[in-house]
Amino acid sequence: MNQASADNRNLVWKKWYDSLISQLATSEYRFIIYGYLGSEDVSVDPAEEYVRNFIGLYQRTLRGADLAGKDVLDVSSGLGGGALWISRNYNPASLIAIDLSTEAVDLCNRWYSNQSNLKFIAGDAESLPVSDDSFDVIYNVESSHCYTNFDAFLREVRRVLKPGGCFFWSDFQSRDSLEEIQASFVSAGFTTMEFEDITDGVIRSLEYVRGGISDGSLDSNLFIWGGDTDSIQEVIDEFSDWRSYHRCRVSLDG
Repeated sequence: MNQASADNRNLVWKKWYDSLISQLATSEYRFIIYGYLGSEDVSVDPAEEYVRNFIGLYQRTLRGADLAGKDVLDVSSGLGGGALWISRNYNPASLIAIDLSTEAVDLCNRWYSNQSNLKFIAGDAESLPVSDDSFDVIYNVESSHCYTNFDAFLREVRRVLKPGGCFFWSDFQSRDSLEEIQASFVSAGFTTMEFEDITDGVIRSLEYVRGGISDGSLDSNLFIWGGDTDSIQEVIDEFSDWRSYHRCRVSLDG
């Protein structure tokens, strides 16, 4: 794909995404991800209980991370629910959350203005608006499948990650693309520390939401799917057929 085509795709995607976010301004949605349910405990406030599975995906992605006192970057932060939970529970010195949608950034800066160590800024994951060697830890959750150029994104992560820093990533992909994805991390100069299949936990999360909406134990107005359980089942079927979901932890040698 040439650069003009890539830029045009990014523009089309941004317009669609901004339009979606603008429709959610008065909603209770704070996550646009599939979530993860595993055996590990997830620390949530009572008010967050209904999004335990979504928070669980962030916790699983960041397994083994030490963020206390660190400078942290969230790439593609969406509606900011994950960034807020991390800024409260992992005690980073600062957490900068970047998202392509100016609509999302404006909403998040308004919603989470009381969290002093958290700030949202607009930016493209393939051209991050931050300085070289700026962050101790970077994470990216269920977003990179939307990017025009995954390798360009990884080069940007490498550029802004401090030597000795860690990058945590999770996303879904076709099963036949796994070798290519792993090779991209190596080509970008990272040392892979963990590459883990978490598909089963993601399916459990989707089944939990689908079942809860179906039997009325979950309020469909609190989830991006609304009452469309058929769409959730279609995603579950895709994971049974050709999709998988992985998390990865890589480091940048000092």
